[in-house]
Amino acid sequence: MTIDINCPGCGQLDCVQSVPALSANGTSTSVGAGSYSGFGVSSTGFVPVIGTMVVDRRHTTALAASFALSPPLRPTGRLTRTGWLLMIPAFLALPPSVASVVAENPSPIWAKVVAALCFVGALATPGFLTLSAAKGRRRINTLIKRGRPSARALWQAGFYCHRCGTAFWPYSPTPAIPGRQPFLPHQYRWHVWNAGGYARF
Repeated sequence: MTIDINCPGCGQLDCVQSVPALSANGTSTSVGAGSYSGFGVSSTGFVPVIGTMVVDRRHTTALAASFALSPPLRPTGRLTRTGWLLMIPAFLALPPSVASVVAENPSPIWAKVVAALCFVGALATPGFLTLSAAKGRRRINTLIKRGRPSARALWQAGFYCHRCGTAFWPYSPTPAIPGRQPFLPHQYRWHVWNAGGYARF
């Protein structure tokens, strides 16, 4: 079976490139050196700090970015650490709150329990919200990782015409997508991301 990869818009082949090749050509990495300066704290007080560093940079053209296989994964490590740090005051307030509930005083027990729960809950709320946001990011990352194989099969089969500025599949990759129909880059990406189950991100 012969696959026609001529552009359906202009009918030419000379400016047609596969989407994986377009993405690879539009991404590069550079390594450079940089310097930094500032002040550090030592046992004798503030000391000047001067040094050099190696910087890795990734460059992506706007065209290659418009054909991204998936949205970028969202970092969760710093958010999780911040959430647990914000929970420390609630953990520290827990023993005194329990002690106030069991202490002998004329207040009813239900009032002491409610006051202790409100106090600890107020201290725990920022940490809880931060940890919930990190959990939501982890869930989205898992969904993206799970959907990438399905999206990759669709993404790899496409071609892009630099003359027309449209992408197409030379044959119908799924029943919902017609073959040899030109799509704008964002429409192509939507079909790929939809196949991976993460088009809404």
